[in-house]
Amino acid sequence: MGWNRFTLASAGSADQSSRVAAVSRIPGSMEVWWVASNGSVQGAYWYEGSPWKRYELAPAGSASVNGGIAAVSRIPGSMEVWFIGANGSVQDRFWYEGDNWQGFELAPPGSAATTGGVAAVSRIPNSMEVWFTGANGSVQDRFWYEGGNWQGFELSGPGSASTMGGIAAVSRVPNSMELWYVGANGSVQDRYWYEGGNWQGFELSGPGSASVTGGVAAVSRVPNSMEMWYVGANGSVQDRYWYEGGNWQGFELSGPGSASTHSGITAVSRIPGSMELWFVGGNGSVQDRYWYEGNTWQGFELAPAGTASVTSGLAAVSRIPASMELWFTGGDASVQDQFWYDTSSKNFDQDVTTDIAIGGSAHVVMRQDGFFSFSTHAHDSGFDNIDYTITAAVMTPDGTVFTFQHSGHTEGTIAGLPFGTPDRNDDFTFVGNNPQITAKWDGILNGTFKATLDATDTLAAGVTGALGDLVKEILSAAGKAAASAVVKLVF
Repeated sequence: MGWNRFTLASAGSADQSSRVAAVSRIPGSMEVWWVASNGSVQGAYWYEGSPWKRYELAPAGSASVNGGIAAVSRIPGSMEVWFIGANGSVQDRFWYEGDNWQGFELAPPGSAATTGGVAAVSRIPNSMEVWFTGANGSVQDRFWYEGGNWQGFELSGPGSASTMGGIAAVSRVPNSMELWYVGANGSVQDRYWYEGGNWQGFELSGPGSASVTGGVAAVSRVPNSMEMWYVGANGSVQDRYWYEGGNWQGFELSGPGSASTHSGITAVSRIPGSMELWFVGGNGSVQDRYWYEGNTWQGFELAPAGTASVTSGLAAVSRIPASMELWFTGGDASVQDQFWYDTSSKNFDQDVTTDIAIGGSAHVVMRQDGFFSFSTHAHDSGFDNIDYTITAAVMTPDGTVFTFQHSGHTEGTIAGLPFGTPDRNDDFTFVGNNPQITAKWDGILNGTFKATLDATDTLAAGVTGALGDLVKEILSAAGKAAASAVVKLVF
């Protein structure tokens, strides 16, 4: 499927100058936050299999409607959000699985520019770092390590940063962080840190290069590379990139007048060989630019003129490699959601169990070009050695059944007696190609998947009939008397 859009929050739900923040803490979930015109902070969350739901994170008057908002998920069971308070404070809200949202004031009133940005990273699971533009145009750093309290320092002095400009950060490797912000003179400033050293910095782009009211975005698609983008003073979109061992280089990604000089910019790298960037056009359109390794940058208009607020923020996540989701403030102060799924491949997964001490999983990936992979995992948690068979099937709506089967062996406690360690795990992967996958692709995209695990102690009889039983089971569940065809891919 291509890009699709829906209204996440109706007209008037957001302030037209609201920034947007989002995270995907686990592959089956996404969360997004924005500031409403009454200064409240609104949240929405999605879990796979359920519709989007809404809630209020902070009440009216809490947030600056022109200030930044940022979020990270440092571990799968936690999220943290920071926003600029209406009084120039910096507010922190945090959530741990099984508990309610809580919060505190990270920086007191008057600390932050009420029109300034916020950026955050979690470079390692037990640490977070957040930066914001001070009311005096400084850049402030606050950091936390598990077991300690939040601490902070001034990273760049008064007058360094535009009090209305963007700020972005990445951690390309666990022992490093890099931060970019728009200078008060329209330059682009870079600050970087390596574990064991002090923060250092340089001017990445000279005075007058950037819009002092425009956004900044950055990604690290592979550990030895970083890429950042900013809105130029002339409404262009500028790209700067770095590869380890080389110097920063750059080019103009989109020409003068392409972008609103007052709006945000956001980017993701959903797979190591790809990057995607979005920005608001001067006419209120939403523009998409994308790059795949080995090709040049390309682009298209994702949403037409007037769709987005020209002072809007944008946020994006890639919760799984085959998906991207983007949020922005609409021209009518709604919150719009655009989402994309890669239909050139289809994943099927299922955990499999038995009534004895063995369990596992089956994973199938099928691609439109006919390639497929079948992976299984089995684990013996008991005393006896166990032989097993994992069988899987994908059935298209017209009754074509693609089957996969693997038989293996796991060791129980007995295998390690009197000395040694049993090999309790057995993993298997097979990669192949079959033209029937391409021929039945539309059906595979809407296919039904089922997997089973048949096992017995090595002291008992072997496993038989697993494949035939599974085919009958998947057909019966669909109300079909017989398969139109059975294509054995792995057997």
